[in-house]
Amino acid sequence: MNRYLLYLLLVNMLTNIVVYVPKILIDYKYDGAVSAILIAIPIGLFLCIVFCKSISAFPEQGLPEILDQLLNRKIKNIILFIFSGFWYFAGFLTLIGFTDIINRFINPEMSKVSLAVLFAIATCFIIQLPTEKVMYIVEIILVLNVPFVFFIVFKALTNEYFSWNSVFEVGTHLFSWPSFKALSAATYTFSGYMNVLIMNRLFRQKIKGINFIVIGFLSIFNMFTTFFIPIGFHGADGAQEYLYPWTTTADCLRIPYGPIERVIFLFLMLYIGITVVSAAIHWHVAFEFLKGASSKKFTKKKALLILIIFSCATIISEMKITAVQTMFLSTYWLILRFIFEICVVTFVFFLARRKKNET
Repeated sequence: MNRYLLYLLLVNMLTNIVVYVPKILIDYKYDGAVSAILIAIPIGLFLCIVFCKSISAFPEQGLPEILDQLLNRKIKNIILFIFSGFWYFAGFLTLIGFTDIINRFINPEMSKVSLAVLFAIATCFIIQLPTEKVMYIVEIILVLNVPFVFFIVFKALTNEYFSWNSVFEVGTHLFSWPSFKALSAATYTFSGYMNVLIMNRLFRQKIKGINFIVIGFLSIFNMFTTFFIPIGFHGADGAQEYLYPWTTTADCLRIPYGPIERVIFLFLMLYIGITVVSAAIHWHVAFEFLKGASSKKFTKKKALLILIIFSCATIISEMKITAVQTMFLSTYWLILRFIFEICVVTFVFFLARRKKNET
């Protein structure tokens, strides 16, 4: 089993819970969210399988090295610049959203800009490390945090105030046709595999089928808990009133005899690490794309300039963009990401076919 692939998908699935996806899906609870989830599972799994099988044709190579073999430098650089923009924006939205959550639920007296500076510094420290060390950090964070996240999910599902009637009520809208927004949001659960475009440098063997079976089960569990747990606590209509349904849900949970009674503090402490590594993975991939597009030797000054641009763009945006505007941007970015993801999978598939035909 390829643990790095599972780590990338698991980080994405966990981040999926806390920021934008639950709100989008709950907004469409009567208008196809359930069917969107059911459709997204085979679509996302199919794209994941095709992508992983295709990139396995290039063992221990990232996208920059693959394009070096098959395309001329100008086309390669254009592709890498476009890709780096998409990956930067993914990490940007994660950091902006979680900064707003921390400000609202933990420390309203601290300015969002200060929080954004702290998160940007932590993220930039990680992204400049070698790819293998980035994955070691991801592994440590997951090993420490995932058991507690599953404990919180278990507490939520077994809570006496969890209303299965609300869940069943939403489930009756199973046959409503899904909107493209809901479908795009639901497929984001699988998007972690796209980071293999750089992390493939660490993959020495072909990805086996058992990985996709595990990914399938994890995605089903992740999607339904992401969507239904806030509905079970707040009701079919009540969950729609919250900008961050899962964070509000965590605030409903208690551990009476635990060292921390209010689960929301445990939940957000866990998600500080998960969010930072999620953004760091996206920015590391963007950083490596820019390194690959560098026509000359990639110096420390160039690296520092990229880190400054990444950080300053995030901090300035935090000053200018409201939470509602961020939600609007994330909704349409998820749609654009879904289309882009299909194009990338198709592109990598044809690169693998081209290599096979040349050998």
